Amino acid sequence: MVSRDPYDVCLDIARAHYENFPVASVLVPRAMRRDIAAVYAFARAADDFADEGDADAATRHARLDEWER
Repeated sequence: MVSRDPYDVCLDIARAHYENFPVASVLVPRAMRRDIAAVYAFARAADDFADEGDADAATRHARLDEWER
């Protein structure tokens, strides 16, 4: 199994979402883009747990609590 660079995974997550990251990334110095993508991927995961899908509030909170651990 080939292991991918975690930063490449974060960049893929950032690029896959239509929001502000693709636009903002050109404003960030190239040397910082991977780090910014990692922060974005982290925040994106929390956001997805909080408001994606049709789970009720209690389930969403439980998912966030589990992810936090």
